[in-house]
Amino acid sequence: MTRSRLTMQAIVWPKPLLLLALLLLSSCSSLHSWITLSSVPVSTANISQQQALTAGELIGQLDVVWPGLSSNRALVNNRQRFTGYSGQGTLLLDMGNSQRLVLTLNGHQISVEPAAELGPLLALDISGYTRNGVNQLALIDIQPVGTTVRLVVPYPQLTDSTPEAAGFSDTALHALDDYIQHEVAQGFPGAVLLIAKDGKIVKHTAYGYANRYQQDGSALAEPEPMQLDTLFDLASNTKMYATNYALMQLVSSGKLDINKPVQHYIAEYQGDGREQRLVIDLLQHTAGYDAEVHFHRPDNRHGAMFYSLDRQRSIELITTAVPFVRQRGESAVYSDIDYMLLGLVVERITGMSLDSYLEQMLYQPMGLHNTLFNPLQKGVPASRIAATELDGNSRGGRVAFPADKRSVVRGFVHDEKARYAFDGVAGHAGLFSTAHDTAQLAFMALTGGYGLTKVFSEATLAQFVSPSGNDATIGLGWRTAVGTALNWQFGPYASRYAFGHTGWTGTVTLIDPYYQLVIVLLTNKKHSPIIAEADNNYYFAGDRFETGMYGSIMSKIYAAMQ
Repeated sequence: MTRSRLTMQAIVWPKPLLLLALLLLSSCSSLHSWITLSSVPVSTANISQQQALTAGELIGQLDVVWPGLSSNRALVNNRQRFTGYSGQGTLLLDMGNSQRLVLTLNGHQISVEPAAELGPLLALDISGYTRNGVNQLALIDIQPVGTTVRLVVPYPQLTDSTPEAAGFSDTALHALDDYIQHEVAQGFPGAVLLIAKDGKIVKHTAYGYANRYQQDGSALAEPEPMQLDTLFDLASNTKMYATNYALMQLVSSGKLDINKPVQHYIAEYQGDGREQRLVIDLLQHTAGYDAEVHFHRPDNRHGAMFYSLDRQRSIELITTAVPFVRQRGESAVYSDIDYMLLGLVVERITGMSLDSYLEQMLYQPMGLHNTLFNPLQKGVPASRIAATELDGNSRGGRVAFPADKRSVVRGFVHDEKARYAFDGVAGHAGLFSTAHDTAQLAFMALTGGYGLTKVFSEATLAQFVSPSGNDATIGLGWRTAVGTALNWQFGPYASRYAFGHTGWTGTVTLIDPYYQLVIVLLTNKKHSPIIAEADNNYYFAGDRFETGMYGSIMSKIYAAMQ
């Protein structure tokens, strides 16, 4: 591109196009001194990319038609940022009637003048010029004058790499392996750990056993080794990677307003002050509910009327009968009831069961075929699933209720309320997944989408992970690393921007935008003998190992970053 060529053509342009040319020209002039000419591989977009480009909907994290005038500031028009990672990235183009395009990406000038036989729908490999974090893209020239081009940047997805490539000490990570393996040798059941940084999986390791102990607590003669693709009962991580993701998606699409009363979405939610409870109260655990109601037990402390082994009856109870134990807006008290109701909000808005909606609208499109509710009912063999409690939900015979199946819990959600009162599908528990699938879900919280699919907007993401005014350790459902109160979960080195969640069965996820870090540690720590203590107390042996207490593992991972 030369300035004289553009100036000669500008003499006969209509006034709007003349303004556009001058803006582009001033941009080119200011950039000319520091851009470098680069070339990128250009090919015809594949079938799925072509289908997405011609579907008539916005796709990817960036979808713009250039050139355009949105500002009278020359260096604002036809410029955009996107999140990317070094060594990764594709730019999709619908050239329309354009024949030549000049862009800059992070200071590299890229000229696109494809052969006619490639067609107008193109894929550019920009992996040679992307960088970790914010990437800068700008239009410099387009020919013929008056044509437009559509540019789409997909969301990043996790790729495999090495610790050294992401700035980790391989020696320190080997020491972490030794640490966890030592605990396995001392009796800890098993775990799978996945670490991803800057869009790259740098560690994915299985430890110990998916099934180690018999019902009576004695060791199996042939324990089953943990595999990288073992499925785990995510327990309360369900709240985030099922219910919260569905809610965030619905907020982004304008179908849910979290500041509206719950009754707006659940008509029968009435009486005893329910009309005043907002959706945000449930998300922040300030609605005033008790931590849980033991629907699965006829002798539950809320009374016989709250005994239910039928999902519809359980829904009726949580919407019309479960009492409040404190005023709305008082201190946050973590409650499964809040998320049972939030799961129902998703069902009422979508007209689908929670599991069907998530599996059809999120997990399967992402290719997450190992993320699902009720895995045994959907063809997953028990041998692929990590076992949890040894003797049903009896705590070694200390707890009894009629519905309990007294055997090693494997493939059924451990949470008694979800299993027996909600048929395995509830907003607070019930999701099973592998470490790799869970990491994909966690990674999406850094960007809001995957590939060409937007799941939730940047604004929605920021809204949900920001600490609440009531309790800084809680966002909208997410637990946050602000302060030191949750160092036991996040470790001492997590940034104040980190967020994540835990699950009672032994699962923890950590997402740290400051470091572009994702950590998924899935354990089956409840698959361990029950140990008696004084005063008739007891504990699961797996709970007392550092691997099952999370913070020390997180500390070692952060310390391994160089």
